[in-house]
Amino acid sequence: MEQLHCHVKQYAWGKFGEESEVARLFADGHEHFTIDKNAPYAELWMGTHPDGPAQLKKCLTKLSTHLAKNPSPLITNNNSSKNIHLPFIMKIMSIRTTLSLQVHPTKEQAKRLHERDPVHYPDRNHKPELAYALTRFELLCGFRPSNEILDNLKAFPSLRLLFGGEKMVQKLETVIIQNTSQSIKCRQALAACFKYMMMIQNSEVKGLVFKLLEELSNGVRGAVQENTVEVIRKMSIDFPNDIGIFSPLFLNHMILEPGQCCYYAAEELHAYLSGECVECVGCSNNTIRAAMTPKFIDREALCEVLNYKMTEPEDYLVHPTQLTDCVAEFAPDCKDFQLHKINVEIDQQPENSQLPALECASILVITSGSASIEERTQNDEFVSKYDIKRGDIFYIPSKQSIRIVNVIEPIEAYRTFSYEIGPDHESRIITTPSISSAAVEKSQKTSEKVIKLDEIDVAIA
Repeated sequence: MEQLHCHVKQYAWGKFGEESEVARLFADGHEHFTIDKNAPYAELWMGTHPDGPAQLKKCLTKLSTHLAKNPSPLITNNNSSKNIHLPFIMKIMSIRTTLSLQVHPTKEQAKRLHERDPVHYPDRNHKPELAYALTRFELLCGFRPSNEILDNLKAFPSLRLLFGGEKMVQKLETVIIQNTSQSIKCRQALAACFKYMMMIQNSEVKGLVFKLLEELSNGVRGAVQENTVEVIRKMSIDFPNDIGIFSPLFLNHMILEPGQCCYYAAEELHAYLSGECVECVGCSNNTIRAAMTPKFIDREALCEVLNYKMTEPEDYLVHPTQLTDCVAEFAPDCKDFQLHKINVEIDQQPENSQLPALECASILVITSGSASIEERTQNDEFVSKYDIKRGDIFYIPSKQSIRIVNVIEPIEAYRTFSYEIGPDHESRIITTPSISSAAVEKSQKTSEKVIKLDEIDVAIA
């Protein structure tokens, strides 16, 4: 196993200074790092992705290069072997303001997007996501159940206008009443209304947002709870006159308490709102944005890839399986990553503090406590390898048996792993995407184009 140096992302939506768990955890594990109280610290990346590659602490060699020099059956890919990538990135996130309204593509969609626009879609890989709540964690995830969408359409005239007016809304209502919500017809009808909303004139959005806030002030609620009303009002302050302010009316507002976990695959519309979490994602940085961001917005691509599935928020929850006294597993329906939560107490016996020996590589981050790690040798003996503390991050190769002993303060840690082969990022364009004048013009034309119902060509994934 190897101790790692990792990367922090200072996106504008991150928490500032020592308010950020990302900053505090990174500082605890990287001795030369000093927290700037005026800087945002959003994400701690742990993985091999070129946008934030981990390095071996002892020599600063990239982990991806180390993997290429030390291949194993599950750590390989089809590139030139200069760098070999893990199939996942593990992150810690600290969220101050709402992230962009966004979706991630499937592998097939990512390939098409990359060929069309390699600057804004530099990966050919998909990006499923899992979020484990470290604090109270809020997000929007997936379209609400059809009955709640209908309730909100009846209650909020502003939403009816945004979804295309009476003709389009009545068609959606009729289709939902006559069919199951997961039917192709229902999803196509929702897609038509959603695409109309995405293409509405910017000049009209300001008036509709004003109307929505007025409706809320007058006590209109529909299927919306009070905590969701507060989210909408905060969005209106953080992103004035943004079309994304309407998203809590048609997306599930989920509030995870510490220890709860949710998962969503590609094609699911979502936005993180607040809190701190452990996140596992596919080894990709592909994001298609629709609203609530100064970054590149591609509403046409977003409308193309959404699955328009209407479902209960509980469908996104992942429940743990207790593997041992100290290890709980969160295993979503995803091959790109699994997550282990590890808790080792002061009086834990060594035979009960051994972590599962996996047939694949993994990354381990210590989020609290102080102890030692012992590693099993070829002679089937455990020998001391590292003294560990909060903030330490490790790469664990496949088939490596380790255990946590000599616990001074109770250990809490998270381990991400996958049996998949990582993506090939050797041909990836390494650049910082910027919004060119042409892209701005395209985005403005797209957002200002009003379309009619008979002009909509919707593909259901």
